[in-house]
Amino acid sequence: MKAYKYKLKPSKRVAQQLDSTLNLCRELYNAALQERRDAYRTTGKSVSYFDQALQLPEIKVERADVSAIHSQVLQDVLRRIDRTYSAFFLRCLKGQNPGFPRFKSRDRYHSFTYPQTGFKLVGNKLSLSKIGSVRLRLSRPVEGRIKTCTIKKQVDGWFCVFAVEENQCPFIPRTGEAAGLDVGIESFATLSTGEVIENPRYLRKAERELKIAQRKVSKKKRGGRNRKKAVRVLAKKHLKVANQRRDFFHKTANQIIRGFDCVAVEDLNIAGLVKNPSLAKGISDAAWGTFIQILSNKAACAGRRVLKVPAAFTSQDCSRCGERVKKSLAVREHRCIGCDLVIHRDHNAAINILGRADRLVRVNTVTR
Repeated sequence: MKAYKYKLKPSKRVAQQLDSTLNLCRELYNAALQERRDAYRTTGKSVSYFDQALQLPEIKVERADVSAIHSQVLQDVLRRIDRTYSAFFLRCLKGQNPGFPRFKSRDRYHSFTYPQTGFKLVGNKLSLSKIGSVRLRLSRPVEGRIKTCTIKKQVDGWFCVFAVEENQCPFIPRTGEAAGLDVGIESFATLSTGEVIENPRYLRKAERELKIAQRKVSKKKRGGRNRKKAVRVLAKKHLKVANQRRDFFHKTANQIIRGFDCVAVEDLNIAGLVKNPSLAKGISDAAWGTFIQILSNKAACAGRRVLKVPAAFTSQDCSRCGERVKKSLAVREHRCIGCDLVIHRDHNAAINILGRADRLVRVNTVTR
């Protein structure tokens, strides 16, 4: 499965219809959540998806605006609340402390989905049932069979996301090479080959503009039109940073996957690392978790492997003799007291990561 995202170019009438559909889906979501909460309080039992889906025909008879929405779009809203409840109880079973499913405001509900039918793509035009036809910016061809269509509203307009089932993955010649990858803040990533990928620091570069936009929001009166305009400007600036970061991640991941058949990374506790106030902003700007997820997805599509290894002492242990040389984060060079190896600490860590992955593969092979 693969996702293709395209910008929509709706007319004024279609844009109003999209807004109306999104608001009614949000209203149905909140009503379904309220029904589940009330049922549990009175009977001690929750309402299932099937119980709520059986009520849709009655709701359509009473409300013409709901009847004007495609039936599968309404069913998907109820499935969404059902998945939310399932995820909540699953986290409870795991001993975590999750937040209870909550009602969605306009700022927290951004999409609706055609899960099977109700949409048709012909050329650069997308036909949506009960809404109309809308042009889209077909930036690349859709390869494979389209399974679902999600319409999403962002601060910079409307988008459609196709979930596509592909018959085959793109062929990338194998290199027979493996590499360890150490992510950081000083440099975004260092490979065991010695290659260094510089940290673009998009958030840091846009920080001044973000602060100015945030101050303008703070000065505006709450509930006024000018405040809404200022909030929209601020949101667009944050979205630009996020888009720049994701574009960098995709290009970097492609470069790594084309160069190596196997990539080893650290299994980092990022949630714990961001609790350090001195490093939190730099770690959030680097977004290691998102990058590793994108790298893993691209590796799976290309028939490559991404292995996660324990992160403890990768920077402290010497990659040549194994001597543990303790040093603070401020010390950027590894100097071994056992074998006199002098190397950058990130390069040393990347070599150790590759070595641990190699040992892990050999242990798994012997066990099998």
